[in-house]
Amino acid sequence: MVDNGKGVARLSGWRVVRFAVLTFVLTIVAHAVAYLAHEYSHSMAAWAFGWMKSPFDIDYGSATPGNILLLGDVSDNVEFAPIIASGAGWQASLIALAGPFVGNGVLFFILDAVSRMDAVRSRRGLQSFVYWLCLMCAGNVWSYVPIRALSTHADIALSAQGFGIPVWLQFPFLMAVSGYIAWHFFRKTFPGVCQNVTHGDPARWLLMAVVTACWFFLFFGAGGMSGSYGAIAWIFSVVSCFLLFPLCAVWLWSTCGLADASSTSASG
Repeated sequence: MVDNGKGVARLSGWRVVRFAVLTFVLTIVAHAVAYLAHEYSHSMAAWAFGWMKSPFDIDYGSATPGNILLLGDVSDNVEFAPIIASGAGWQASLIALAGPFVGNGVLFFILDAVSRMDAVRSRRGLQSFVYWLCLMCAGNVWSYVPIRALSTHADIALSAQGFGIPVWLQFPFLMAVSGYIAWHFFRKTFPGVCQNVTHGDPARWLLMAVVTACWFFLFFGAGGMSGSYGAIAWIFSVVSCFLLFPLCAVWLWSTCGLADASSTSASG
């Protein structure tokens, strides 16, 4: 005699595993796309101002497993020092800001709008990829502001240097943009996508909530703990990784997934 209950549970378990594997693949690909969009925005801005011969002349790094998987050695290959020394500091600032706020920030809002289109919503795999690309863009912005905004190097510090102002002076303005992107992502993008992508299944929703919080606050939030960004960046990273990450995971589940699961059970 076949135990249908166990069979259904086993089938459901395999579906969650398949969903987890697909999510892993999509997040890795989405991270690569967002990362390259960031670097190409730097190089294209430098090229537009006449400081690079080709907008595609970025440094792709070596063919190591880590670089192939997460592109950790890829950089924009823009020489900022000569630009600032020439007196065109404002151009250096715009080039520096183009990566996080154009290549990732502007792209985030475009993708968020795309994720809500009927043609995308009707294809859950496509909508899932667009969602993860939204996350990677929003997370990239977070990794610079606030995480590494008050430091002596990297894009935000270069922006301040080009404008001839201290990093703390531009921080409130950039933080307002970054904070709004984070708010929009968690309050609008996540709930607007996950119901459709997860089919309302509580296990898939929980997985998506944890993976989302992990990438945003843990992966992108950890940047300040390496690279000699200073004490403030280190503190921001610790708060992001060990406070905001778990709080976000629980909040996404309790306010969205748990409520949805309860309503599904009640309707059943």
